[in-house]
Amino acid sequence: MPEQTIMELRILDTEFNLKAKGNEEHIKHVADYVNAELERVKTANPFTNHIRIAILGCMNITERLFIAEEEVRSSEEVKAKEIGEINQVKEELKQTNQRLAEELEKFETLAEEKELLQKELEEKNDLLAQYREHLRQSKIESETSRKTILDLQNQLFESQIELVKANKNHIEKDVFKNIEEKMKLD
Repeated sequence: MPEQTIMELRILDTEFNLKAKGNEEHIKHVADYVNAELERVKTANPFTNHIRIAILGCMNITERLFIAEEEVRSSEEVKAKEIGEINQVKEELKQTNQRLAEELEKFETLAEEKELLQKELEEKNDLLAQYREHLRQSKIESETSRKTILDLQNQLFESQIELVKANKNHIEKDVFKNIEEKMKLD
């Protein structure tokens, strides 16, 4: 428990003693403030007695106190509102961080899927290149086979022409032989 001390104060030309517990500098500061306010009231109202000056001074100080309390209340309301807004922003930030984490996880999953699809695409491209090469070889073989078939068809056609010629010659010979034999017989 703080020790009590007796302080001598002078307010509005009146000296008195005050028992004080605690910070003497603070009490001296309060007394100086009260004295300054009462001196201001006395200067504004020079023919007013000390009791009226004290009452007017108390009313001025009380008015300042009420205004200060109202400002404190308003300040606390603003502070409470700001704290609410800060808490709301914190909650939104928390939700945003959570969504960001989810999106990051999705991104990583998509990146893995992309990598797998890229490998699969490379494999399909390799297979496609093999099919194209096989198709190219098949076209070459087909072209070669077509040329061979055309050559064979030409040879067959020429052979048929020769056969027809040979048959024609043979038929003509047979006809002449038959005519000759009929002539011999006649």
